[in-house]
Amino acid sequence: MKSFFSDFKNSAAELKNIRCLAVAGILTAAFIVLDMFSFRPTEFIKVNFAFIALSAVGMLFGPVPAMLSALAGDLIGCILSGQAPLPLLSMTSVLTGFIYGTLLYKKDGFKLIVFSIAARLADSFIISLFLNTPILMYYGFMSRTSQQLYTRYGKIAAELVFFIPLIIAVLPAVKAVYGRTVNHKSI
Repeated sequence: MKSFFSDFKNSAAELKNIRCLAVAGILTAAFIVLDMFSFRPTEFIKVNFAFIALSAVGMLFGPVPAMLSALAGDLIGCILSGQAPLPLLSMTSVLTGFIYGTLLYKKDGFKLIVFSIAARLADSFIISLFLNTPILMYYGFMSRTSQQLYTRYGKIAAELVFFIPLIIAVLPAVKAVYGRTVNHKSI
């Protein structure tokens, strides 16, 4: 428990670092762009890769910058798309940033792979299935028909088959590139 609070405190301290702000800003912009370029195979299913940018912020800088990036990305994305921000969905975005930041911050090697899988599973089941589904029903974006629910369950299961290998491949590469960039001495 002590490690959790010290990691949270260290993560908040990252906000004082200009490199953190710059990289988190770039990754937040990537989050927005990836979310805007999502595709809809059916009326009820939206597939995007925005979680990759958010997970990178969480991995590099921890839960506090990841939560702020998720909130900023959600609000700016709503403004750019012409949608009104929905507070409950914005809060689930913040919770998603918290999950990625808490599970991935300061992880390397095999631990990064294991916690990447855990973070993606938590995002898929806790956020998408158990929180976003009732919220979408509440706001009227989904009806309570079993057809829509089964379609959503199938979508989440199908995403895991593709998204888990993707996050396992991308995050170590992002960490390596960031490490080389940070340790690079300019002339």
